[in-house]
Amino acid sequence: MYDGHRRSPLALWVVGSLALGLLAGCAGEDGSGPVDEVSAGTNYVTVTGSLVVGDPVTDPAPTVEAPPPVVIELPPSLDGARFPSASPVGVTDVVFEGSSTVEFRLAGNGPVSYTVRYVDEAVRYATSEPLAVPGRSVLQVDLSGTSTDSDGTFSPYTGPERVRGREGSAVVSVDFLADPGGISQAFVGVAADRPEFTVTTTEEPAGVIVTVES
Repeated sequence: MYDGHRRSPLALWVVGSLALGLLAGCAGEDGSGPVDEVSAGTNYVTVTGSLVVGDPVTDPAPTVEAPPPVVIELPPSLDGARFPSASPVGVTDVVFEGSSTVEFRLAGNGPVSYTVRYVDEAVRYATSEPLAVPGRSVLQVDLSGTSTDSDGTFSPYTGPERVRGREGSAVVSVDFLADPGGISQAFVGVAADRPEFTVTTTEEPAGVIVTVES
């Protein structure tokens, strides 16, 4: 519809130029828009492994004098045949070694596997309640094959549930949660943003050792 006013082509060109100038200013001098920064400390590494605690292989009461059969691999359902003298394995202590190392000491006779990784929040298995852990990041340690029961040869760890590191340590705290179901969990509060970490094991005494880079 004609409204009785004639728009000048020059005026329209000026308005268009101003609009383009504003868009260019928002995008930056090189024409690129704002970009969300990704934390350089993001670490999605998962470390897994296993160890055999004690001597669950030797049969405590052999019936005949004969060499044991060689078994290369058995399914998990036949662990009793692989470890004929296995008994409960449990965590007996949680110990700080220096400012950046945590040792989970084990006792008993049997296999234990571990999984260590960073998580966004500490959530105990079979629950949905997050646990408030001090520090900038949380390193979760799962020890599978452990038990809160004992055959009388060792005393399971009874606490404290939270162990605190020294001031200025790379490890702020450790929350240890034993589970009768066979998986013990620990949540390690780390002072930095997901630094590198290593996991090693020892045989005498048996233990899983987690060291955070400081």
